[in-house]
Formats: sequence, C-alpha cells, structure tokens
Amino acid sequence: MMRQLDELKDVIEMMILDSYGLGEKSDSIVPCKTLLRVMKYSAPPSGEEVGLTAHTDKLLSAILCEDQVSGIEFETKDGQWVKLSLSHSSFLFIVGDPLMAWSNGRMHPVKHLVMMRGEKERISLGIFPVPKEGTVIKPPNELIDEEHPQILKEFYFTEFFRFFSSDEGVAIDSAKQVFAFAGIST
Repeated sequence: MMRQLDELKDVIEMMILDSYGLGEKSDSIVPCKTLLRVMKYSAPPSGEEVGLTAHTDKLLSAILCEDQVSGIEFETKDGQWVKLSLSHSSFLFIVGDPLMAWSNGRMHPVKHLVMMRGEKERISLGIFPVPKEGTVIKPPNELIDEEHPQILKEFYFTEFFRFFSSDEGVAIDSAKQVFAFAGIST
C-alpha cells in the first residue's frame, strides 16, 4: 500500500508541476522522504467531543484516507467550520505551508482539525512528504513575476520545522507561522 500511496503522491506532484508549466523543467517540487502514519482516535466519552487543535500542515502536503468515521473539519474563508465526509475509497490532498511557499502563494494551506463525536473510534492513514535535510524551500523563478511578487524569503525546511515547534512559534497562530518565520516585509 505504501508503494501505491507514494505513486499517488508522485502523480499529484507531476500534476502540480504541469499545471504551472514546469513538468519539463523538474521532476519534483522539492526532494522528500515519505512518512506513512496510521492515526487512531479513540471514541470520546458519551456526549463529549475530542480532537486535534486547528492547524495548517507543516510538512509539504498530506494525502489522507479515512475509515467510515469522519472527523476532519476545514475552516472556510469566513471563519466557519465545515465537516468533510469522504467515502472510504476517497483520498484527501492537503497543501502544507512549505508547498504554499514553493508555489509563491498560488496554493493555499487550509486550517483544519479533527473533531471526534459519537461512539466509534476513527482510524485514518496518511502519507506526508517530508523535505530532506538541507532542503531549501523557495518558489521557482517561473512563479515569480510582476503580478506575483515573491511573498516569502527562501528558507531551510529544517529551520522552519524547529521554529514552528519552538516557544516563539507555538505562540503564533498556526496559519501565520510561516509568514512570521519567512515573511518579506514591504
């Protein structure tokens, strides 16, 4: 299954590159290793809700596959939370902060959370492309122009990863951490 999920990740990456006209110029967005994670959420005590706090993903992206117990919710632009229900044969692709930085803001990470209600446990499977040690996150020159000026300084992924989990980073809203770390002052 890992091989198939890794192939799906590669197909999505090529679709992204092709959509920006970069498919002939690059075979990957950034060099990554793939992390496979099985996530189990226990059923909450009767009548209660439990879950993960709202966040944007700090790895390049995520591909999630859920069992029949939905729980993932996304924040809309107007601040409303929408519960997503996927079929058991669906996959969900989530843009992470580094992919937004690579795309120079053309792709957007969405703030999301997992909220458990009811009496069943929830299991999801995720693959997460983790940029390799020493990887610099920066947009390709083709994605920077007068209409799309560069929005973030280039940065080492590992330094960003350390920052967002530091005392300073934790104090900042998850959706704003990458801008606090690498934002370009105007």
